[in-house]
Amino acid sequence: MNLIKKKVHNLDSALPIFEIEDNLIVFKDGRVGAGFELDGLEMEKFPASRYSHLCDVFTGAIRILPPGSTVQKLDCYYYQPFTGQQPFTGYQPITTQTNGREMTGSEADPTEAGFFEKNLLNHFYNRQVLCHRSYLFVSLGIENQAPANPVNTLFAYGKAFLNDSPFKGIEERLSVLPRVASEFASSLSSEGIRIKRLDDSELREIYRMYFNLEFSPVPDSLQRPLSAHENCCILGEKKVNVISMLNQPGIIEPAVYNQTGVASPFVYPLTHYLQMPHILSVSISVTDTDKTLKSLDDEAKRNRFLDFLSTQDNVKKNEEITSFTHELRTHNKSTVQTSVTLIVWETDDSLRGEYCQSALKAFQLMGGANAMVETIDSANLYVSTAPGNSYNNYRKLLMSSDNASMYVNLITNYIQLAGSDELLCDRFRNPLRVKLFNTDLNNQNSITIGPSGSGKSYTIGNLIVQRFELDHTQIIIDVGGTYLSLMSALDGKYFEYDPESPLNLNPFIVDRIGSNDRIWTDHENESVPLYKLTGDKINYLTALLSVIWKGAKGDISQAERAVFTKLLPLYYNDYNARAEQDPTLSAPSIKGFYLWVEQFEKEGSTDYQRLTRTFDFNEFLVVLEPYAIGNYADVLNSDSHADVSDHRLICFDMAKIKKNPMLYHVIALLITELSLDVIRKYPEQRKYFYMDEAWSMLSDGMGEFVESMYRTVRKNNGSMCIITQGINEIVSSKMGPAILANAATCVVLNHTDQTEILKLASHLGLTTHETELIRSIRKNDQQGYRELFIKQGDYAKIYLMEVSTKIDAILTSKPEERDYLRKLQKQFSGNIHFAINEYVEWKQAGKPKRAQVASQYTESEHIESKQAAKKEDAVLAEQDLEEVVDQIGGSYSKKGERKGGSYE
Repeated sequence: MNLIKKKVHNLDSALPIFEIEDNLIVFKDGRVGAGFELDGLEMEKFPASRYSHLCDVFTGAIRILPPGSTVQKLDCYYYQPFTGQQPFTGYQPITTQTNGREMTGSEADPTEAGFFEKNLLNHFYNRQVLCHRSYLFVSLGIENQAPANPVNTLFAYGKAFLNDSPFKGIEERLSVLPRVASEFASSLSSEGIRIKRLDDSELREIYRMYFNLEFSPVPDSLQRPLSAHENCCILGEKKVNVISMLNQPGIIEPAVYNQTGVASPFVYPLTHYLQMPHILSVSISVTDTDKTLKSLDDEAKRNRFLDFLSTQDNVKKNEEITSFTHELRTHNKSTVQTSVTLIVWETDDSLRGEYCQSALKAFQLMGGANAMVETIDSANLYVSTAPGNSYNNYRKLLMSSDNASMYVNLITNYIQLAGSDELLCDRFRNPLRVKLFNTDLNNQNSITIGPSGSGKSYTIGNLIVQRFELDHTQIIIDVGGTYLSLMSALDGKYFEYDPESPLNLNPFIVDRIGSNDRIWTDHENESVPLYKLTGDKINYLTALLSVIWKGAKGDISQAERAVFTKLLPLYYNDYNARAEQDPTLSAPSIKGFYLWVEQFEKEGSTDYQRLTRTFDFNEFLVVLEPYAIGNYADVLNSDSHADVSDHRLICFDMAKIKKNPMLYHVIALLITELSLDVIRKYPEQRKYFYMDEAWSMLSDGMGEFVESMYRTVRKNNGSMCIITQGINEIVSSKMGPAILANAATCVVLNHTDQTEILKLASHLGLTTHETELIRSIRKNDQQGYRELFIKQGDYAKIYLMEVSTKIDAILTSKPEERDYLRKLQKQFSGNIHFAINEYVEWKQAGKPKRAQVASQYTESEHIESKQAAKKEDAVLAEQDLEEVVDQIGGSYSKKGERKGGSYE
């Protein structure tokens, strides 16, 4: 061992490789190996039963290998700084399917990013992300190869093997190995694990990575000498420690529950859950089970003959041997020799010591397994654990092949899909982009469920900010001013609907006929607009008239619905015919429809006589009158219809009419259709339509309209985002089934009420594993992050949302912070960026400036100041509304009287 200690190797001489050719490795001891790169299964993606199944599959694959074969699973974890200029998945993908999207525009060049996007990228900039490369090696050895020990490894012998001609029979091994390795690999690929055979160039890259302990970028050469020292080995400037497992835990099983309470593979503490650079090597050497059993039987027999000399330890060992051989024979299990090894490295001795302690604790978490930090054997074991060379690792334990399979890691970090947009984090705060607008799903709609205090508006606000910077169109229907600060910060258009100063709305202005929207007449070359009524608009107007007539909770009969589908086309046909004769005719309107129905009733035609049997015309007209010629005539009878399609970010706040039963559901429906018109107008652009609590205005009689709404969103590259406080609100609504059926993406925030979690599971059809994920959600306000459950299609994950201080400034719901930011914005003449910079400085300093500002006023002056600010806000909001309405070509007026008229 002292000879080993003094050796300083040039890595060319320390390498165990004799040759790499034809995608195979020939080792200096005559073994031959083949390598594969794997994309494992995403962490926490599957229930415990899936990990048990994977162990069975791996065990079955081992059984087909001949004695003398060795399988090595090698997992390399390394840090790479996040720069924002490349997609991070936490591992290096091997197929185009898992490649992150190509960065374009502001992402390719962060200097061109928007204010908030740049700030978010800067927040994560240079954060050390733990990446993962995963490999599998299968090797075949010479017949009757001696078991490895500290003095017969390739590292210990150096080039001595070449003089002993170890290559006898190598042609046969080279011809057999590709078939054996391919069969082994195919058993894993059938389980959804992407696996790729490595070629000569890729095999050489792996050795350059391993013997430089650098993984990105891949080194060009072997640059570092290797030497053994008393408590580590030294690779160039890096000090390397090897930690070996010494015994099997008392209880070993395919799946356990990790520290957040989610099913994970048994070996999980040694994987990416150990958040530091390290290499995990699990080596399984197949033995001749019959010979192994005979050897164990002989050992047990000798111990029995010397029973009178046996110590208590020997007696215990003999019992273990007897129990082990009985299990092997009873269940027809095969035997293997297995080593489990961790490798850590650092230039700083103190940090390297922490890594070693963390590694030992990780082994303890794995069922209480004991491990040791190697000392003088470090260099020997480091080389003996090299890719494909793990037969030489002499820290092996005899066990059954099914137990050995439980140490094999087949999981990885979250995979980032092509086309991912939103920047979130995995559970270890490694940033990655998420594909919430997933075109591989049946639809791109979502439902977000978060009880009060779970950060629902904060979460949605963060997504809105990011999508705004990506230039997507977003429309929000809100109740209560949740997004007022956000809209102000992003310079979005904020409409607080007020019946005293209503928007220009006329639901009866629909699409026009003709390429130029007008048809020329014989009346002095004048042209008139003619209107066409599509099926979607019939559904919409039917829903609107039903809500007016029957109320939010009412429901029209099929016969009444059929009458509307007959009356509405008749009205438009009659209008178009009259418009051709009279170019001055006012646009179609609810007033016009009311007068037309009134005239239709007076005429008493055959059609009317037939329809009146199932339709109460008198009751309908009485209820419709206030909206046609009464108190609410100004609301629905504008000469033009508001067009907000020129804005990328729009919010309608319904708070002022929420308590008005006559208007709330009607106006909400009008604004919903106005939003859908925007979605229809730009079918190629990606659009998000949020309904935060306002979805409840979708009343019981709107079934066909809701189906039409979702169909419109889907056909026009849109996403309907329903946001609600609890699942009860959804399931208690008749619209609930339609909402749930049309949301392929489900987002659930932190729930502390276990009863509510069970209700969620029941109504959303969540599995036991998915319910475990929801229970595992964490929230840490001190470190500024919160977790959220996202299910897309059949699979769910927990993501972590972390925002920068500047984005937090516009998302905060704390009144003191929100009010202070608004005050700063006014102080800086409306420049939100200047205000945010000042706000962040104020907050980081412990909020001293707010106290100074407040101290300048007496209590009464302070109250007076706040009241004045509120009044000023109201005036500014009204002025802004006037300006917007003027811009869209409409008229702005206070509520006024409309006199009745006749249908002309």
